[in-house]
Amino acid sequence: MAHSIETREYRNMKKTNKLLITLILVLFYNTSLSQCKSDLEQQNIKGKVKTIKETGLYSEGGANEINHIKTTKYDKRGKELGYSFASKYDDLKPTETIFEFDKEGNKIKENRYDLSGKIENYLNYEYDSLGNVIKSSYFTSSGSLDSYTTYKYNLTCDRIESKHYYSDSSIWLWYKSTYKKGGLIEVFSPLDSITVKYTYDNQNNYIKYIEYDKLGEEKEVRTYIYEYDDKSNWIKKTEFQNGEIYWVDERQYDYYD
Repeated sequence: MAHSIETREYRNMKKTNKLLITLILVLFYNTSLSQCKSDLEQQNIKGKVKTIKETGLYSEGGANEINHIKTTKYDKRGKELGYSFASKYDDLKPTETIFEFDKEGNKIKENRYDLSGKIENYLNYEYDSLGNVIKSSYFTSSGSLDSYTTYKYNLTCDRIESKHYYSDSSIWLWYKSTYKKGGLIEVFSPLDSITVKYTYDNQNNYIKYIEYDKLGEEKEVRTYIYEYDDKSNWIKKTEFQNGEIYWVDERQYDYYD
């Protein structure tokens, strides 16, 4: 699911449960927003990776249905260059997303193309003096502003706040994040007073997600199990909800020599 969220998923986010959005936005959406670490380091990926092919499979009730396939390219310094995304809603036909960079190497634009090769939408990015993204703006193919997001960071470049606005500047999502030893451990949504907490394994991958309502009552628990390659990068992540398999992500890595 999103990581950079494709158009269909982005639109649907406004209609789905906000706590699911928490997981999507905080952990997968625009992970490369700070420059203290490379994009690969921010994703906890080791080694000099050239491409990552990730397949998401809906697995509830014994299903094994491919939902999407995303292939992301990186340079030798670990910077993300762009990606292709194939959704089951488009018969797994891939669309391309291509990045543009400024002279300092900051990603300043993200162009998303449809199946015919035309720009479907795009994102513009603005930075602070430390190289952290402080604003991302989402535009339609006609150039109309659809929505925008502002970000704040701590001294170690961890994103501690994100506010998501419609084009008229009315807020629709707001998250405050707490970290421990560089790892995200808690996300709080001031708009609905809901909290999500994360637990990690020794590989620094999250293994538990607990959602609490505004009264502090536990609403949902998700757990995760990983399989790793010889470089300690996960190649399979299985998500469980209520003790049953719900979702599986599989990764294939192509490394630079």
